[in-house]
Amino acid sequence: MSYRALGIYREPEFSPGKVAADAAILDLALAELAREGFATESIDARRFAASSGAADAAPDIILAMCQSENALKRLAEAERAGAKAINSALAIRNCYRDLLAPGLARAGVPTPAGALVATGAALDPRALAGVDLTVPVYIKRGDLHALGPEDVGRAVGREEIEARLQSFARRGIRFAYVQQEYSGVLIKFYGVSGGIYFSALAESGEVPEAAVRALADAGQSAAGALGLEAWGGDAVLNGERFAIIDFNDWPSYSRVRTAAARAIARRAVAILSRPRPAAHTI
Repeated sequence: MSYRALGIYREPEFSPGKVAADAAILDLALAELAREGFATESIDARRFAASSGAADAAPDIILAMCQSENALKRLAEAERAGAKAINSALAIRNCYRDLLAPGLARAGVPTPAGALVATGAALDPRALAGVDLTVPVYIKRGDLHALGPEDVGRAVGREEIEARLQSFARRGIRFAYVQQEYSGVLIKFYGVSGGIYFSALAESGEVPEAAVRALADAGQSAAGALGLEAWGGDAVLNGERFAIIDFNDWPSYSRVRTAAARAIARRAVAILSRPRPAAHTI
């Protein structure tokens, strides 16, 4: 049986400065599937959201980098019609900031203290349980991941925090995530679920092997809680301890693109090769 794969490019507005890099990993993953005998095609998110989903053209698997509400709605419809997805509409939505922190908490992975707060109201310290305002925090937009440099910033003290929250409010961003700063070496990590692939790259120097293993375990746990197949994020390593400060659905994998594309293709084949559940009758 031959399979059909559809790739959906990420919307440019959700890919600031990375449109080409995001497209490159999707194109390479589709090329790997083509080598496996898949019929492949790609589409931009806007066209996909407006598509009718004709049954005679239904893909077996969708490689989805889209993030807009309309595209995710259409992706969910395709999944209900039987298509598998890397990543699913629900998993992508789980990476919006309002759902990400609860998801990481469910996974039990180490993360800095943080809280989602309204930007248009006076700052209530009671809503920041566990966050120490006497030491630095990062203020991040509370819906999507950062779309520009103004969407995340460091602040010290209540006055700076409130100023950043008010700035978000003026831009129409209703919620922000206040996250305690965690000092150390920044690490970019990339994974594909099922234990198929993981890599961790430090901002400078090498990541100790023990830290790579621990971070890989944490990443797999987080991906499982969020429902992700292709994922990545940022962590900070301090001595032998680390904290995950961000987690993303399908990053650009720019520094590890070839290996990641092969891993994503293998994951797609594995997902489609799973036996269907046995039918039950009443």
